[in-house]
Amino acid sequence: MEQQIHQAVDIALSGTADASLKNQAYDFINQIKSTPEGYKSSVGILEKSGTQPVNEGLKFFIFQVIDENIDKLNDEQLFTLNTQLFKTLGQYIANDINDPIYLRNKFAQLFSRIFCAVYLNIYPNFLKDLLNLIATNNQNATDYYTRIIISIHYEIGDKFIARTREVQERNNLLKDQIRINDMNSLATSWGKILQNPQNSNEILNNTLKIIGQYINWMEISLFISNDFMRSIFQYLNKEDQRSETCLALIEIVSKKMKPANKLELISLLNLTTIVSSIDLSDNDELEFVENIAKLLNQVGQELLIVLENQQELVTDVNEQLLKLWPLIFSSLSHEYDDVSQQVFPFIQQYLLLCKKSQELSSLELLSTLLNKVIFKMKYDEDADGISDDDETGQFLDIRSKLKVFQDTIAVLKPDLYLEAIPIVINESLFGGNGKNADWRKIELGLFELNSFSESLRKNLINLPKNEINQSKPYLIFQEFLIKLINSDLIIEVNHPKIQTSFFEIIVQHYTFLNTQANQQQLVLRILEIFTSPLGLFNENEKVRLRSWYLFFRFVTKTKPTLNNSTFVENMVIKLQSLLVVKAELPTKDEDDDIVETGNFNNQLYLFESVGLLVSLLNADSADHKLKLIDLVFQPIFNDLENCVSSSDQDKLTQPLIALQAHHSLMAIGTFARGYDHDLQNKYSEEIRSKINNAAQVVLITLENFPKHEKIRDAARFAFARFIPILKNQINVHLTKLITLILAANDLRTSELSDFLSFLGQIAHNYKDDNNIYQLLNNLLTPVINKVFEILSNTTSDEQLMPDIIRDKYDLKKAYMNFIGSLFLNHSASLLITETNKRKFPEIVTSLLEYAYDLGEPTASKLAITQLINIINVFGNGGKIHDPEDSYGSNLPAVEGIDEFLMNKVTQLSFELPFQKQEFDLKDAQYRSIGQEISLMLKTYEQRNGDEFLNYLSVYLTNMGLSQQLMNEFGSNLVKLDSRNFKKYFITFVIQLKGNK
Repeated sequence: MEQQIHQAVDIALSGTADASLKNQAYDFINQIKSTPEGYKSSVGILEKSGTQPVNEGLKFFIFQVIDENIDKLNDEQLFTLNTQLFKTLGQYIANDINDPIYLRNKFAQLFSRIFCAVYLNIYPNFLKDLLNLIATNNQNATDYYTRIIISIHYEIGDKFIARTREVQERNNLLKDQIRINDMNSLATSWGKILQNPQNSNEILNNTLKIIGQYINWMEISLFISNDFMRSIFQYLNKEDQRSETCLALIEIVSKKMKPANKLELISLLNLTTIVSSIDLSDNDELEFVENIAKLLNQVGQELLIVLENQQELVTDVNEQLLKLWPLIFSSLSHEYDDVSQQVFPFIQQYLLLCKKSQELSSLELLSTLLNKVIFKMKYDEDADGISDDDETGQFLDIRSKLKVFQDTIAVLKPDLYLEAIPIVINESLFGGNGKNADWRKIELGLFELNSFSESLRKNLINLPKNEINQSKPYLIFQEFLIKLINSDLIIEVNHPKIQTSFFEIIVQHYTFLNTQANQQQLVLRILEIFTSPLGLFNENEKVRLRSWYLFFRFVTKTKPTLNNSTFVENMVIKLQSLLVVKAELPTKDEDDDIVETGNFNNQLYLFESVGLLVSLLNADSADHKLKLIDLVFQPIFNDLENCVSSSDQDKLTQPLIALQAHHSLMAIGTFARGYDHDLQNKYSEEIRSKINNAAQVVLITLENFPKHEKIRDAARFAFARFIPILKNQINVHLTKLITLILAANDLRTSELSDFLSFLGQIAHNYKDDNNIYQLLNNLLTPVINKVFEILSNTTSDEQLMPDIIRDKYDLKKAYMNFIGSLFLNHSASLLITETNKRKFPEIVTSLLEYAYDLGEPTASKLAITQLINIINVFGNGGKIHDPEDSYGSNLPAVEGIDEFLMNKVTQLSFELPFQKQEFDLKDAQYRSIGQEISLMLKTYEQRNGDEFLNYLSVYLTNMGLSQQLMNEFGSNLVKLDSRNFKKYFITFVIQLKGNK
């Protein structure tokens, strides 16, 4: 069989073997692993491997087979295997067999596995035998020894490996046995290995790793003798071992012990003196420098843990910290952030502990720390501030952590903070050098200015809240901000980071302008900078697009009252080149996903901003407003005229034309949205005339592009923005708009949902307008027919598609919200006019159907809400009970609605919670539906009184409800208010379902 195993492994590992032959080999290999015969054959090959060459693939395979069978062996077999492993290892050493590292590690793993099985009861001399192998200092033996010891740690001591309780208990027994029998000998052997620098680098590093691993659960006195520690410390100066030495020392320092003992250990090790003597200037040794920083961080954290657990040791701890801080500062100031951030945990823990222990902190130390933190928050010399690479992201992450340190120091020592930060801001921003100023220094000043403001807003300096805005720090901040706005800094230092930061700060602190006597002058200055090549016209695309948005934020937040119409006119003329709409078709990326191209969405911020600025001109600037509107609209109208005049063939073959038309309509609507601030919505007839012309242009465009959903969307968007300006004058256009949209044969579900929301907006804005009422009256039935048509037009395949299902539910909700808007705006009479009364029963039936559908609980609840509206308005006689509905009193009652609703509402109220298996009131969504049902019952009781109670009594009795429970339910329905009846109904349903 050994020969068969050999052949099977060769075939499995072959790159040229036939596929079917390989499959046979794999099957045979799997059989070998799982059978006693396969195990015995593998052990046989192992026995020969110490004296006869065995290829690497076969050797690794037999190691695997033996490993996988160890748990199946009895005590005798385990003893035999243990003996064979030691015999084979002895042969490897005697014959100087140098296997690759992966084979050595796998062989070591076998030893660790058999160790766990035999050490306690079968072969307690395991470690003694292992130690005997290295008595002659043979390199091969020592190498295997260290690998086996490391592997044993992974089996019994690694804290990061999850284990069952049974295995953990076994491991604890193993460690106890090691402590009793072999701990001293093991530690001595490690010391001897380290005392022999002639050992290979790998052996030395593995030994240092072992010390770091075993220190956690071994007696520390075995390691901290002068000779032992001297043996470890010498490797801090050995290039190949210094990093592993640091990691071992970290584990030694981290050893759990009593506070006084830990303090004694740190003092004894004297690591600060040792580290101070090491040359850390070689940047080629970054890994070592980083590990030194980790070591210093750990020493600091351990000292703080000592103090947290034993406050009276503060003097001794401070003495040690005093030695440590210079090294911490050195690491913090290191040019490489990977080194600096290693000491962050200690600094954070130190600052937090300073809040509890005043004796721990000193003004001098915190001052030095603050200066180091501020300096570290500056961009590195080799950073360009433009790239969005990983290094920039890492720097910003580090800066955010450093800012937390700075803020904590502000809390601890407000006076120190208030003295230091303004100096940094002033020197960074206004320290001179003009055009030659370092952008990194300026950027730091802007960052600190923003941080200073944030610290005041969060009141880190602990002022009385009502005094913050009148405090000296706040006045200092204002002075800095005004000085920044009036300075030539942003003009002289042409750097994208400075420009973006400047605009961000201005927008973030716009409210300060309200308190300035020279507000108008400051606003004009800011607008001037925004509309310069530094902002909206910046040659850097990222800055340019960001400033478009920030410009929009600034004008919408400040809404500046502009008396200088010439200034605004010049600004709009200047911005005309940015208001040129040029559509670009989307492209596809390498994953075949659609990618939008062009900057149109960003451009819309400019249109809205210009609309707002024009609208905010004072009343004496009426002619200027008209002129400026023309300046914006006329180029867009010309574009649309070109689109419309294109041939029909062009419209079909060139989607770019339709996209251009869409963008133009969106631009018109967005400008109108911005203009919706004109004299608190008091628009002159001349202004309305301009917007009225725009509405006509929109309709002409829509007439010529009726089949393009994008055009329909844009037209609806524009009209929604015209409504607040045109008010009743829009009536004549709305009929045409709605008719054109409804006539489209390709209306998608989502588009109809948006259209219903648009109709709801119209119902709200024109609830008192007779013309709009008639418009909605004429359109209601066709709109609802369209809704029902789309909802019913679903193929069997589409019914299983999640996006189709979602869109259908969204349409149902949009339809129900539209019905709700009619009730909310006192127009429920539209549902029962002569034109629409035949549709009303279908509407009620659809609401009942949707209420029963729990596929989307929010839709079910919304349907019940609309049923409540119907009960409120039409209940008790069928006449409309809404005095604010101007047309309701003239319409006849809806015959038979009481009987119909009473029957259906009662059934719904009890069938939904009791017959639907998924209706679980522990779920918040279903609980919400249950509460809405209770409100529906309460509403009906209030509307129809005894008639409803009698019907309910008969229904519940037929359901099998006891007379006592029926009386209790009816009594609570009458006596309790809506809020308390909700609670009762939920409890009623839960108890009744629980008893079923």
